[in-house]
Amino acid sequence: MRAARAAVAPAQAEAAARAIADRALALTLEMLENPAPVALYAPLPGELDAFPLLAALARLGYPTLLPVAGEKATPLTFRQWRPGAPLVAGRHGLREPSASAPEMRPDMAFLPLLGFDAEGTRLGFGGGYYDATLGHLRAKGLKAAVGLAFSCQQAEKIPREKYDQKLDFVITEKKLFDFTDS
Repeated sequence: MRAARAAVAPAQAEAAARAIADRALALTLEMLENPAPVALYAPLPGELDAFPLLAALARLGYPTLLPVAGEKATPLTFRQWRPGAPLVAGRHGLREPSASAPEMRPDMAFLPLLGFDAEGTRLGFGGGYYDATLGHLRAKGLKAAVGLAFSCQQAEKIPREKYDQKLDFVITEKKLFDFTDS
């Protein structure tokens, strides 16, 4: 999956990020009645760029949040971040908002992933952060967990453990996958 993702040409990745941002923005407007906090991520090398979506949401007045990682397999916290604000180095090479940025709880979360399957199973990087986070946020009313991916990241089947959190949607440059009925 890493190799498939790495093989996406830069121009293709940029076009995919724009197409995904359009689909994700439409889903956000459908699911959230008012501009409510939305979690995204600062992409690592090779990950789908969530910043076009973040910029569109920020222009519409949505509080945009980025994750801050703590100990392994613990829920992430989210701090507000707007385009142009500085990012600081965090755990695992992540770029995070500064500690002075306000902490907020998202109503909707867009997540990076390594792979996904037709049942909404997400393959991450093995740290357990997003599984712990989604369980925590869902208990507090999270409206949707949405994976952002290139279409080449779809797998036939990903094994799911009891602690793995299923995604509600995955958006690729080709399609929106809805797992809410499965």
